[in-house]
Amino acid sequence: MRRRLRSTALWRAGFLVFAGLILIVLPLLTVSLVSSEGSRTFFPGPVPGRFRAHLEWTAGTYGGGDSPVILARRTLLRLYARQGERILLGSSGIDVSGIDGGEPNLGDIRVYNPGTVTGPIGQEALPALTGTADPPQNGAFANGFSCIVQRDAVPGVGRIATRAEELAGPLPNPGGYAPCVYIAPVTGIYFVAFIGPSGPDSTAVPVVSGGLDNPTPSDFGPLQRTSVTAWDVTVRDSANTTERPGRLFAYYYTAITGGGARPIAGTAYVVTSTGFIYRVTSQSDPFGFLFYANQLGFQINVPGQPPQPLYRALVADPNATFDEQNGLIQLQGNGEVSLSAPLYPIFPNPPDPEVLTVLSIPSPPVAPLIGNLAFSGQSGGNTTGIGQGGTFSFTTSQPGTYTLVISRNGTNFDPTNPQNRTLRGVVTTAGPVSVAWDGRDNAGAPFPAGDFQAQATIQDGEVHFPFVDVENNVAGGPILELINPPDFNGDGVGDCPPLNGGCFGAFYDDRGYRTPSGILIGQTENGPLCPGNAANPNGFGNPPSPLASDPVLGYDSRTPQRAFGFTFPANPPAVCQEDGGHGDKKGLDVWTFYPSNTLIAPLRVVDLTAVTLRSLTATRTSAGVEIAWETGIELGAASFHILRSSGSLEDAARVSSAAIPARGSATSGARYTWLDRGAGQESFSYWLEEQEIGGARRLYGPVRPAPALTTGAERVFLPLIRR
Repeated sequence: MRRRLRSTALWRAGFLVFAGLILIVLPLLTVSLVSSEGSRTFFPGPVPGRFRAHLEWTAGTYGGGDSPVILARRTLLRLYARQGERILLGSSGIDVSGIDGGEPNLGDIRVYNPGTVTGPIGQEALPALTGTADPPQNGAFANGFSCIVQRDAVPGVGRIATRAEELAGPLPNPGGYAPCVYIAPVTGIYFVAFIGPSGPDSTAVPVVSGGLDNPTPSDFGPLQRTSVTAWDVTVRDSANTTERPGRLFAYYYTAITGGGARPIAGTAYVVTSTGFIYRVTSQSDPFGFLFYANQLGFQINVPGQPPQPLYRALVADPNATFDEQNGLIQLQGNGEVSLSAPLYPIFPNPPDPEVLTVLSIPSPPVAPLIGNLAFSGQSGGNTTGIGQGGTFSFTTSQPGTYTLVISRNGTNFDPTNPQNRTLRGVVTTAGPVSVAWDGRDNAGAPFPAGDFQAQATIQDGEVHFPFVDVENNVAGGPILELINPPDFNGDGVGDCPPLNGGCFGAFYDDRGYRTPSGILIGQTENGPLCPGNAANPNGFGNPPSPLASDPVLGYDSRTPQRAFGFTFPANPPAVCQEDGGHGDKKGLDVWTFYPSNTLIAPLRVVDLTAVTLRSLTATRTSAGVEIAWETGIELGAASFHILRSSGSLEDAARVSSAAIPARGSATSGARYTWLDRGAGQESFSYWLEEQEIGGARRLYGPVRPAPALTTGAERVFLPLIRR
């Protein structure tokens, strides 16, 4: 499919560090020419100055505290296989020598059959491998498979002992390793766990080099501990001749480089629930990390309401412990903002379309459409009073995240402008949508009286990559690319979104803000997160990069605009310490999306206590003095009276014997006349008195009659006095 570049896009990339470890974005390395999947797919060849990440399985967790998200610190892979296909498995953590004087053979590769693993993502319950497989296989159980059990029966299988074997893949590939083999008993999604030499219940920190083509011997030995350096999962047909790439994925990856100042370059493929596929390429400097993607990134938590996307940063509580800060377990914001859970599958290779079908993910994606945008005010029609608000309504062709911006001046639709108002939310089904507005701007002040414009879009394919405690990102990125843009124009050509960078467009916003209850995060609203812009958040480049991308058009993620931090490892004990790197003890967000068409709707805000008076005149005629007035709108008006005086207002008295009923409305006015037959030839002044529904009165005037049979000049009067 060809892609047509337009001018803008939206994205976000992410990683976590907990228990004092750096969490950083790790889009995994370039895809290998070999079609099997594993560490060689992520790290296929030499990359000068770059390191590998060792797959992690520990007894620790990420999250908790102020965050509703708790994730086991382990990588539980998913694998689609058809009945009878061969699942080939290898690991450098299998059957190494004794661990710190303990027992060998604690490392393993375990496969769990479809339907045997339960629980939410990150907190899955893994069953014990029990029962007898039917038909029997070496290492197979009724509910899964153990590579180390098969190795006891078939010596030598399952172990990847060198980098050369890792790159070659499983036999019969030349120079490959001898794999454990599990023949899939049923068709479905299997779960795969790579367990390091220290076993599944350890928290021992590995001692590894992070080397790519020059790993140390310890990288393939017992000091891997709770990590695995080299690992492989290959699906072949029943004849063991054809490999099936694109079958392996996970909802999050946990890994460790073994030290700081070890930048990783890598590429992964993330698929949204509506079929948008993004290739994510990053260069970053992690220690321990979590890599995941979701629809919200970080989230806003308001009691009684579903979580909403934050589109800003998280900052650790400076009073929390060192580990609580690094893990973003205790946050500024009193729980109103937090991490959000993983949602989208991440593939090391472009996904097999059959897997997407099994996951109920449509392909290709369809461009979203929004229609029928309108505002219903509290005063009827599209009119509302100051501070009263109303309801916006629209329809959407598919689920997504809507963005509705009420512009103060009718031309600036910046969602972060304090004088505008931005309303966002997640739509879970296609069809009609209603959005309430309280009549206030982003700063919390009521919109003044006037005519305004509201703009709405629906964002499909929205994906966020949260950076959690990523101290340094000196090379910039991640690079986010939409590789299957939909045909927006219906001409058979894929259309990149209208963002800076087109299919490479992305967004970030590292500025301060306030939570829904008004808690300030950072130094000032839309200012730096740290005093003096500490930790060199945008010191790379000339001129330095801004703290946020363009709020409407984003930025080209291929550029180094988002570079921050230092070229050396740093993990100081305090939030905002200058040598900590801008991402230290913070959660930063990168995101992108595919926007729909844009609709505009007018709305009017009025002063509910007043009539809009267009004209008020007094004309002498042969029958008396005719008082005429015209209103533009009438809000809260019940009736009118005419007051007359030969002197000042203090001497004025009603001359209309009965109330004149108000005939206008919140959206239209009316014309009125009243004849003063008792005026004679005396010189009088007249006032129009408005009687409001609530009982208050408002006076307009004075006007004096023009000469008889002469048209008096129309005059507009603001309210003179209320009493």
